[in-house]
Amino acid sequence: MAADSSFSQIQAQARAGAASPEGRLLFSRMVKQVRLRQLQLLLALQQCGSVMQAAVELNMSQSAATQALAELERVLDIKLFERHARGMRPTVAGQALIDAARGMLVGLQEVSESLASIRRGASAALRLGAIPAAALSVLSQLLPRFYEAHPQVYVDVHEDASAPLLSQLMASGLDVVFCRQPQLLPVEFSFEPLLLDAAVVIADADHPLVGRRDVPLPALRGARWVLPSFGIAVRNIVETEVLPVLEDASWFPASTVSLPVLEGLLTQPGAVSLVPRSILPGLRSQGRVRALDVRMEGGLPPLGAVYRTDHAPALLQEMLRLWHRLELPHAAVPASA
Repeated sequence: MAADSSFSQIQAQARAGAASPEGRLLFSRMVKQVRLRQLQLLLALQQCGSVMQAAVELNMSQSAATQALAELERVLDIKLFERHARGMRPTVAGQALIDAARGMLVGLQEVSESLASIRRGASAALRLGAIPAAALSVLSQLLPRFYEAHPQVYVDVHEDASAPLLSQLMASGLDVVFCRQPQLLPVEFSFEPLLLDAAVVIADADHPLVGRRDVPLPALRGARWVLPSFGIAVRNIVETEVLPVLEDASWFPASTVSLPVLEGLLTQPGAVSLVPRSILPGLRSQGRVRALDVRMEGGLPPLGAVYRTDHAPALLQEMLRLWHRLELPHAAVPASA
C-alpha cells in the first residue's frame, strides 16, 4: 500500500510497524532530536575516517563535529563509531544508520533538483522510473516527443531494476515505473502495456552465423555465452530454453546488463548472448552487433507503465497518449482500441 504523504500518518505507521517498544522509542527520539547536519556528518566520517577531515569537508569546527557526534550517540544511546589505529570506522549500528541516512539525503537532493527547476520556470515535475530495457526502447523515443509538447515540464528519470523502482512507486516516490508487466500488483495500481518484446540471440558482426536464415539452436554448440544478470526476465529463458539444449555450453565468468561491457565481450571469438529485442537500438550504435536468426520459443512480458490509477498525473496520461500515437513496430495496442 502506498504511503500517505501526511507526516503525522507516516509517524503513526512507523510507530505501529516498529518491531518493539524500544524501536518505537528510538524512532520517536530520531524524529524529535536528530538533525540533518548530524546525518551529513555520519556520511563524512565514514568517507574521511577522521573527525578533523570530516569537519573540514562540512565546513565545521572539529569541536562542533565532535559534539554533534556525541549528541547523536547520546540520543540513540548507542556507539556509532569506534577508533582504530588509522582513524575511525562505523560500528554495526553506525553503518545501519549511515545506509538509511544516505538514502534520505539522496532523496532530498533529488527533490531539490525538482524544486530548482520549478523555480527556474518549469511548470510541473514528473518522476519516472525505468528499467534499462524500457529506458532504451520507450523513454528514448517518448521523451523527445513529450518535450515538443511540454518544454517547461521537469522530468526526473531514475534507472534501476524493477523491484526497487516499484517499491518507490508504492511509497509515492515516483509517479510511474516503465518496466515489464509485474506478476502481482495492488488493486490501486495498473499496468499499461506499451511495447511487445522477445528474446533474440546476438553476436558480433564477424560471427560466422550472421546472415544465415533459420538458424537452429543446436547450431550454437561451441559458442561462448555472455550471460544476462540474475533476476531479469531474459536470464530465465537462458536457463529454461538454451541450457537444456546446449548442455555443454560454455560462458564467460561474468554476467551483465551493461551494454558497453556486453559489446566488448561479443568481440571475443564465438561469443553470443541472449538479450531483449527492446535493447537492440542501444547495442547497434557502433554497428558491430547483429541479431542471429534463431527462433526462441520463450516469450518476454511486455514493457509498459505501472502507475497508481486514482492518482495518475494528467501529464503522465498525456505522455502515454503520445506513445500510442507514435504507432511504432511491436507497440502494444492500447486497451481502449
